[in-house]
Amino acid sequence: MRVNNSFPLLALATVLFLFTSCSSSTLFRSPYTNQQQTYHVMPALSDEQTTASYLSGSVTSGASNEFLRDDFQLFQGKWHIAGKLGRNLQGYVGLHGSAGAYDISETAFDLYDYDPVTGMPREFKGPTGTKFMGSLGSTAGLAIVLPLGDRVEWRVLGVESSYGHEFGDYYKIRRSLPDSAILLADRRNTHITLGGFTEWIFKSSNPDKRIGVQLAMGSSLHRLRNEEKVYNNLTPFYLHNTFHFTVRRTTGYIRISAGDYYAAFQSGVSFRL
Repeated sequence: MRVNNSFPLLALATVLFLFTSCSSSTLFRSPYTNQQQTYHVMPALSDEQTTASYLSGSVTSGASNEFLRDDFQLFQGKWHIAGKLGRNLQGYVGLHGSAGAYDISETAFDLYDYDPVTGMPREFKGPTGTKFMGSLGSTAGLAIVLPLGDRVEWRVLGVESSYGHEFGDYYKIRRSLPDSAILLADRRNTHITLGGFTEWIFKSSNPDKRIGVQLAMGSSLHRLRNEEKVYNNLTPFYLHNTFHFTVRRTTGYIRISAGDYYAAFQSGVSFRL
């Protein structure tokens, strides 16, 4: 008797359709694990003023979620004090606050889930549209600095940390989403990050002008988990590439950021008090 080789494949497909649910492609993470640590200006070793305080403001525009389908805009205000702590050691501490809008896409909830008994698709309609978000917190950092001649300083190795307390509609939505309907959601409203950076400062013949570039990498200290789909977990990380330029007391900077399901562009300005 001839056996139809397509029958086992057809049976397997039927079993997978009826008894295996494919999760949605929706992931809701907080932008603050990537953006609450903005760029901090510090005096150069060659500056006469070894300690200074700064007021800063920045605007961030980015995208998040799978396929970067959700957009967000974020404004942050910050105060920090920075200075020389030793012959080749610098540091800073600061406070920050932010407010912005997170736009949940109309296609954010792509649920491909089937009832194992009836085989009928089950739908989940979550909230969409623009949601308010805000945060308050603090930052701190240390850096080992080496002069490379008269015109260049290298912050060889820096350590940076941040703490933020999030509030607003977007946080409340993340808390309310069921694990059965999404891949992952960050349900915490406290965000702690730890990272490192290296930075080069290039000084011109005019002591009031300089430019620089900083490369930073870090991670949240909290791991996201799905209690129903235990194989879904994530520790968000960030990568920052910052270009900055200083004229007298004012520093402007632009930053390109990337991470898990995340991309953003940030521009800001700091004024030395």
